[in-house]
Amino acid sequence: MAILEIIKMGDPKLRIKSLPVTDFSAEALRNRVLDMVETMRFYQGVGLAAPQIGLSQQIIVLEVTQNKRYPQAENIELDVLINPKITHSSEQTELGWEGCLSLPGLRGQVVRSSTIGYEAFNLEGELLTKTVSGFHARIIQHEMDHLNGILYSERLNDMTHFGFEESLPAFQSAGDIQSQ
Repeated sequence: MAILEIIKMGDPKLRIKSLPVTDFSAEALRNRVLDMVETMRFYQGVGLAAPQIGLSQQIIVLEVTQNKRYPQAENIELDVLINPKITHSSEQTELGWEGCLSLPGLRGQVVRSSTIGYEAFNLEGELLTKTVSGFHARIIQHEMDHLNGILYSERLNDMTHFGFEESLPAFQSAGDIQSQ
């Protein structure tokens, strides 16, 4: 396993729509996913999409455990989503703080669906179908945007709630952090 370089905003690789994974038996896929998990954990992220490491494939890893970037986030067990699709989204939305390993040190408030349904394949090629809400739904929507070449900063409605973490009084007083 290896800690990979995370590409940053401005790199054209982040703008490319990812291609579906077609070979679930490839050892390279398994190794890449293990590297993604190690990288996400090293940088204390809660999600990582393959485009963030320069790989144009529809792969997402996510996991939430106690860390200093998300002190009040709910725990979510490690999950690997391959070729994910959102099958339904609630009309109810939530405004929450998001950050991104590709935009280090920045946070912004983004509106996301409160609840989503999705389907994806796991690393063994088995189809998963789930409905999630809150922070879990936010993470998946954020990471799915990466698969489509979209950064969370493009979803901001109010630029007064976007900036560096240490310079945002609203972020400092928010009490709970609402994304990756």
